[in-house]
Amino acid sequence: MVSLPARPLQTHWCSEGTVKIWCPAPALMVTCVTGVLVEAGAAAIEEVMLRRVAEEGRVLVFNDWEAMTDYEHVTRTRLTAATISVLHAVEGGHFLLQSRVVIFGVQIANTAIRKLTVHPSRAVFERALEDALRQRAPEGTI
Repeated sequence: MVSLPARPLQTHWCSEGTVKIWCPAPALMVTCVTGVLVEAGAAAIEEVMLRRVAEEGRVLVFNDWEAMTDYEHVTRTRLTAATISVLHAVEGGHFLLQSRVVIFGVQIANTAIRKLTVHPSRAVFERALEDALRQRAPEGTI
């Protein structure tokens, strides 16, 4: 199990679901969505991603969306447009997904982005995240 700080950098709650966002290492962002991703949750993800790019010049994003059941159409459009706007700085996007609707949405977004990876299992996703954390962590912290 990947060890992230107990308190996320940002959390968005609504009646349909939650979004949690961590920035555990330089140029690295982790999101966890449960339930339905609504526009306000997507706005929170977009804001943190754009801030990471502005501050660090690059970003690698891991999205634990296994418990995400659906999304508002505007959220996919918004996050895809935001990612394309800084595509030169996006190293990649990694996803853990379960819902067929969400998988389809990520596949559609990837036709434009072409930097998204859907992992087949939690173990593979977490291994990739652990590798990214190890590569980006300040010396002596892991």
